[in-house]
Amino acid sequence: MMRIRTFLAAALLILGTLLPAQEADAPATVLSIMDFTDHSGDADLAWLSAGLADMLLTDLAPSDLVLVDRDRLDAVLEEQSLALAGITDDQALQVGRLLMADALMYGSYALVGDNLRIDARISEVSTGEVITATSVRGGREDVLDLEARLARDLCTALGVPVPVGLGNPGTVSLPAARAYYEGLILQRSGAVDEARMRFEAAAELDPLYAKPRYSLEESWQLLKDFRRLREQREVNALWTKAEALERRLAADPFVSDQDRLIAAYTAGSPTVRVGSAPEDDPTLGSCPSPAVCLWNLQITYWEIGNRSKQYFDDEATERAALNEMIRLARRAEEAWPEDEWLPEILYWEVFAHRWLGEWESVRKGCERFFIEWPGFRMAWALEDMYAAALEALGGS
Repeated sequence: MMRIRTFLAAALLILGTLLPAQEADAPATVLSIMDFTDHSGDADLAWLSAGLADMLLTDLAPSDLVLVDRDRLDAVLEEQSLALAGITDDQALQVGRLLMADALMYGSYALVGDNLRIDARISEVSTGEVITATSVRGGREDVLDLEARLARDLCTALGVPVPVGLGNPGTVSLPAARAYYEGLILQRSGAVDEARMRFEAAAELDPLYAKPRYSLEESWQLLKDFRRLREQREVNALWTKAEALERRLAADPFVSDQDRLIAAYTAGSPTVRVGSAPEDDPTLGSCPSPAVCLWNLQITYWEIGNRSKQYFDDEATERAALNEMIRLARRAEEAWPEDEWLPEILYWEVFAHRWLGEWESVRKGCERFFIEWPGFRMAWALEDMYAAALEALGGS
């Protein structure tokens, strides 16, 4: 790994001397996304007001748009003594001007019979003219899919490419999403401890749901529990890395670290400086190839599970992270059966089975290594795991 980082640093220095700086592109559209107005009359759907806005913010973040940070929006609302609930169109446009946004997205949702209808529109802040409007309708249990459809429609209407991974709200569990956004609403209202409990409930419902962990960091800060704050920040840095690695793997085609750096310099990226890596990219040096990228993702999940257990006694997240390591190994074997890095990935699969106490899988995995890769560098660790498996299985 150190050799990879040294190579990348050298490449940055060379590229910085060979490639001329490029002129900056025209500034992108600055968009502010407001909470949605609830016309449903159903208290069980109240969380969608903030939830839809936040999911759209997440979906559109990788696009060519510049999105206004939620903290800036809240600060302006507080300064103007306004609440998003009940804000008029004229007031919303005034907020957009104060945010120096070019465009404003706002909308509403309502029940139409047994279906949920979500309407959204984007207006030009300077004139109030509606740039685009769209609507989606479907079952209330399909709200996560409805939001994804809405985001795709808005991208198409705005003429921006649909970002890779759009429509991934971070969870497939509607109860987990609801618990998280209920916590978000509570936290914004100042009910911090109640919010913390909802975030923890969301994480328990879906242990691989990262968003509640980020909001828990803010909860610990507001509650002045600085030890928990430090621990949560450490775990959240790993969640951020895991999400970034997932995005790298989802890109089609895959872009290696070397090609990414060359492209960044060619485009004159302001985030890349001569002699240093992009400071906000935790994946740089981890993805010279898809297989190595996935291997680093496995290790990151191991660290997430290990620290979650160590800091928060969170066995659910530890177990979910171990199962994700196994799932990633199967994905790799299907995608790259001849890759030279595959044994490294499969080792972590055996390792995860060992921590889960799945001894028959450990036995079979170790025996495969002894037959197919007898010279594997971690053979001593496999021998120890094999002996433990045989003992656990009664010597069979």
